[in-house]
Amino acid sequence: MTNFGARIDRVIEEMTGNESLLEMLDTEAATEMLNWGIATAKSIVSQTQGLDDFAADLSLVPRLKAIRQSMRSIGNWAAGKYPDVASRAPLRDKLLQNFKVIFGQDSHLPSADKLDDVLNQVDDKTNTPNQLILKLKQLLEESQ
Repeated sequence: MTNFGARIDRVIEEMTGNESLLEMLDTEAATEMLNWGIATAKSIVSQTQGLDDFAADLSLVPRLKAIRQSMRSIGNWAAGKYPDVASRAPLRDKLLQNFKVIFGQDSHLPSADKLDDVLNQVDDKTNTPNQLILKLKQLLEESQ
């Protein structure tokens, strides 16, 4: 059985070492996004306490992949790479699917309409990427 702390350290190292997850964001927004990813990953990894490595990996691999995919998609969205409402609909669907994998099929997730409301705030150019990420994080926290 692996040391539980080593499992958490490995996950954090994988996230912090993957520059492509956040390269589209300025430092402040990237830090916020990374903090969300690490906190979410730690929460998920904590659920594997007491499992052997094989069982833990079966549980963790798809969920951690969904976190990384969400971070990349959210970063691209906050950086303005989804310029119109039509391009954000597939993003919304992808994020909702990733959130189901991350938090569980039975978890409380934001509705598609509420997620659209936040995603469409990218059109308001007074919102910085960091502010957009904070708004999305708040929506997720309110839904949990």
